[in-house]
Amino acid sequence: MRPMVWIAVLLVALAGCNVSPFDLNHQGGGDDTRDGGGDDDDGGTGIDADVCVATGLDNTCNELDDDCSGTVDDPFDKTMDPANCGTCGNRCMSPNAVVTCEGGACELQGCLPGFVDLDGAAGCEYLCPVFPPGVEDCNGVDEDCDGLIDEPADLPPPPTGLCRGTAGTPCAGTAMICATRGAVTTWYCDYDPAVEFDPSIPNGILLHEQACDGADGDCDGVADDEFTDLGQICDNGADGVCRDLGVRTCDPADETQTTCDLGVLPDAGTMTTESCNGLDDDCNGGIDEDPGIDATMPVVVAGTTISVDVFEASHPDATASVIGVATNRACSNPGVLPWRGATFAVATAACAAAGKRLCTAAEWRRACEGGSPATTFPYGDGFDDDACNAEAFDGVPGGADDDVLLATGARPMCVADDGLFDLSGNLKEWTDEITGETGGGVDIAVLRGGAYDTPDLGATCAFRSSRAAVDTVLPTIGFRCCKTGLP
Repeated sequence: MRPMVWIAVLLVALAGCNVSPFDLNHQGGGDDTRDGGGDDDDGGTGIDADVCVATGLDNTCNELDDDCSGTVDDPFDKTMDPANCGTCGNRCMSPNAVVTCEGGACELQGCLPGFVDLDGAAGCEYLCPVFPPGVEDCNGVDEDCDGLIDEPADLPPPPTGLCRGTAGTPCAGTAMICATRGAVTTWYCDYDPAVEFDPSIPNGILLHEQACDGADGDCDGVADDEFTDLGQICDNGADGVCRDLGVRTCDPADETQTTCDLGVLPDAGTMTTESCNGLDDDCNGGIDEDPGIDATMPVVVAGTTISVDVFEASHPDATASVIGVATNRACSNPGVLPWRGATFAVATAACAAAGKRLCTAAEWRRACEGGSPATTFPYGDGFDDDACNAEAFDGVPGGADDDVLLATGARPMCVADDGLFDLSGNLKEWTDEITGETGGGVDIAVLRGGAYDTPDLGATCAFRSSRAAVDTVLPTIGFRCCKTGLP
């Protein structure tokens, strides 16, 4: 640099510090007060250390008096400057907020539109889901921008009239609640757990009940009405006495169906050998079907073996005190009341159902008289008023003479040679012997053996004068079955 130019620059710099350009030692012709009246502290440089050296304009906040004006950072008001609040570089900034500098300190003035301060820390960290904020409603959205969603205190009253509230059903008194179901928040009916409904629909009661649970799931006033077989009789699928009856009830293991509750009475019986009682004792689907279930005895008539029932015919369900009503076949059972009042046709059909027929006159007489020699009565030739249940026998001990029907085989002495009972007395028995017809054309058949009210003469094995039209119904008439060959 040229000497003159350098001098000019120096003069300008010195002028900025009010220093004489010609007094390089700062003597100024007088006392130097800059060093406190003592020796200059120039460190041996010849320049006073307290002398301000201007570096340029004071337009940068750096805590320095760049222009040696006597004021540090004089263009900057650090009490109000948000970029240099209180000190250089301290910027008043906060997320989503308006911040000012007041007295050298940053002050939060408020949040930007759409933001709020929820945590109390610097800034407005919460973005309002809805802008401008509004009234809270049940929709899973924070309309009032308070950081809470669907809080009960801010919700409006729930809608009315949308829920089924049938009195006397689980729906009675149902109101709506604000809830989230299936990721959708809205007003839903708060139904009782017994109500069957689609939770994704505000009033989603199912059109048809799907649960058999004893509750009125669709609130129509009828519980489990879709399960139409409830209460119906059912069974375990077995036959005969093994069949256990039950009733259809809701299945506790699967509420979508019913089940047969076999716990109700009566319970199933036990499988036994088939007997003639109107029951399927062996549980094979047949009733009284087995050969040999009747008490029979072989009797030889004119060289032919005939199976004759040991006892007068009885109803399959007869007991010692009840005659019975089952008519599926005739039985030959001891100790039961015999079948009385049967017509000739009924007796014939009952024997046929048992695989037999009515006895012929010859068969019946041979069975009563026994072998050789033949007897007048089943038990012998002389009448014994205590042997069989004829008119002379008192059927009810004590008091007057009572002529009543007795159970089969009740008089053990009234037995023929072949072990056949009650061929004399108790009930008159149809035979297949037809001896003519009535004036109206109805056949007349012979009745054998006499009844409980028959005198001794009519109770003999040979007596055949007792006859009746085949359609006759009398309480003193019964029958007995026979069969050619063995049972």
